[in-house]
Amino acid sequence: MNIRDTLDQNGIGSLDNLQILPLEGKVEWFVKDKKIIAYHLGKNYSVLTKKISQHIPETTQDAKGLYFYWYTFPLMNYYHCINDGLGPLANYLELKKQYPNLQLLLNPNGRKVSKHPPFVLELLELLNIDWQYSNVNCNYEKVFYSCTLVNDLRTGKRCKPHAKIYDLIQRLVRTSRKRFPDVPRHQKIYLSRRAHANPLKDRKQTIGEDNTLKRGITNEDDMVEIMTRHGWKEVFGENYSLGEKISMFSHMEKYISTAGAGVTNILWRINQNLITGGIHSPGFPFPSDTHNRHIVAQAPWMQNCNINIYPGAVVFEDPIAGARDYNSPWKVNNLVAFKNWIKTL
Repeated sequence: MNIRDTLDQNGIGSLDNLQILPLEGKVEWFVKDKKIIAYHLGKNYSVLTKKISQHIPETTQDAKGLYFYWYTFPLMNYYHCINDGLGPLANYLELKKQYPNLQLLLNPNGRKVSKHPPFVLELLELLNIDWQYSNVNCNYEKVFYSCTLVNDLRTGKRCKPHAKIYDLIQRLVRTSRKRFPDVPRHQKIYLSRRAHANPLKDRKQTIGEDNTLKRGITNEDDMVEIMTRHGWKEVFGENYSLGEKISMFSHMEKYISTAGAGVTNILWRINQNLITGGIHSPGFPFPSDTHNRHIVAQAPWMQNCNINIYPGAVVFEDPIAGARDYNSPWKVNNLVAFKNWIKTL
């Protein structure tokens, strides 16, 4: 069974008498009538779901009632938690109007992390969603599930995000501003990647998937010095909860970030003016404001966001290593050109 074939026009499917296995690798697995069903929504579905290595334990209890399983695959990454995680939650909240006792399920296992990073549970708390971990020993009476609303229902390729996602983003901004009114406010923010300037005991436990060190900027100290001299505030996003981040970034007027998860913070200025300086890294472009599918570039919600891409060269410290893996150290090649670009923002 291809899970996409069970989705209706709203991207919602359901199965009765379902067992949910712990997440292993890149695919989530359901079990119905002793048959394993892959729950994966990306474009690589056919490749990733060929190998089934999971042992199926016996169920020992029946879980009566209605449940909604939250697609767990993307949640280990701040950007993908918002980009790919909000769509299923939007569909859950709509279904809950019809079924008030609908219970959200979250797989106890995260991908690439020993436990879900804090922003996953903070997101549910901001949306006032009660939840529980799925139990591999349970046979669930009825389980709903959803597409991401940012992937084509049939092919899994990226598509324009559904309006429901932007409705949730606006709700998150309203709630976060109300709950966290006293966070620092800065007109001009640079989202820092300088891990050595902000050491954490366990980066993965705080950030989730983290390529900050692997894709470190070797001359970032010099870049920060230049930006500071021109009135920019260096901010370490990992020092704030999700609600605090949303509240803080929702008040900024100018923003500089490199390509990666920091792009997410543009969303918190939804329907507001924002000048963004985007710094591409080698092999990893920053989305432009004319991108036809990217979540930060869709009108009318993000039409007031002006993204100015750094036009100068960025290079890997080791071109050979960079050719093998774009998660390799790199630098801005000309700091004079970088300083001149900063002045234009």
